[in-house]
Amino acid sequence: MCKSKSAIATATSTSSSAMAAAAAAASTPRHHRSPRTMATSFPAVSSYSTSSSTTASSSAASLAALRDSLPELPLLLTFHDLAAATANFSAAHRLVPAAPSSSNSFRCALRGHPAAVFRRPLRRDARDVAARLAVLGHCHHAAIARLLGAAASPDRTTLFLAYELVPDASPLSVLLRNPKNPSFTPLASWHSRLQLAADVCDALYYVHLQADTIHNRLSASSVLVCGDGPLPRAKITHFGAADLAGELPIEHKDDDGESKASSSSSSGGHRRTSSRGRRIEGTRGYMAPELVAGGPPSRRSDVFALGVVLLELVSGQEPVRYELVNRGTGEYERTSLIDTAAAAVAEGGGEGMRQWVDRRLRDSFPIDAAESLTTLALRCVAKDPLARPDMAWVAAQVSKIFLEAQEWAAKFNVPTDISISIAPR
Repeated sequence: MCKSKSAIATATSTSSSAMAAAAAAASTPRHHRSPRTMATSFPAVSSYSTSSSTTASSSAASLAALRDSLPELPLLLTFHDLAAATANFSAAHRLVPAAPSSSNSFRCALRGHPAAVFRRPLRRDARDVAARLAVLGHCHHAAIARLLGAAASPDRTTLFLAYELVPDASPLSVLLRNPKNPSFTPLASWHSRLQLAADVCDALYYVHLQADTIHNRLSASSVLVCGDGPLPRAKITHFGAADLAGELPIEHKDDDGESKASSSSSSGGHRRTSSRGRRIEGTRGYMAPELVAGGPPSRRSDVFALGVVLLELVSGQEPVRYELVNRGTGEYERTSLIDTAAAAVAEGGGEGMRQWVDRRLRDSFPIDAAESLTTLALRCVAKDPLARPDMAWVAAQVSKIFLEAQEWAAKFNVPTDISISIAPR
């Protein structure tokens, strides 16, 4: 479960009433916070109405003293904090300096912690961010990149989110499909693929059931793979970003006091405090049909994206491919990973699966397990959201397949410290 931060209440016992309200919001369950408490919970980006400039200066000084005294993360950052840490968001601090597309992501250090900073449109009241940050920032899981802090831009239209910078990590998409060497992947064993699948499922289960939120950004690019051993581990990134940025549907109470989503989603209610029109958010190939049609993000749309990632781990292929079929007319043929997976399973007999599974695994995998995982993934990407399983079931099934993969690897693995030759002497 997410940890509460009782130290905040102690640190603010001698501060101003505004600071006491902010600390109370951080330690009170979100369903019991009053709008007045929420409104004062993001002092780093909000303005206070005071009777004199002296009072405002005193509150600002108290805020600075509180922020500096906090020994743990997450941090209530200001825009100036991040601007200073990233040299005013200079190109030298981009996560990928040579890539213009990385202009929304930067690297820096926050209180000695290497951090990756991402820029997102802010579609909720900036004053509500700290209350959610206090909850989400204290949710920890080994397969989730930790949320370090957040800050809003001075005009309150942009949210900056800081996460731990995972050392020596690469996106899953790059490891599966390196354009410089497409015939090679460091993920060349069935056991390693299943380890990553189990990690991602455990992380998303935690997001849904423990952190009580929606990810809305899951893809092979948002899964980081770290570790140099035979079994690398996975971490999902952008945890809490959709929640903090206001991309999730509004939550309201029914007559029985239960939380309900204002949309027709059956996957549970979540917040979206902004009154602006919702834009379609997501990555091509990972967006559930209901998202493409303009529906709200939900746990079930997260499960759809997870299903696509699982299919990628089995096949090594990207979600959607476009191949030029006529140079004269410029006609392209679209190939969907979901369609090819369904065709492989439907063929039966195992041969279809063997042809569809990533050939870089060199046929060194249990065909029954590959078919089981593919069938599970196809359930996750069902067109009907109600036909998709929840993460409790998915995580349990993938964990079972992973344990079977461990037994299979222990039984059939060839030692790597010897060589075998069948050439004539």
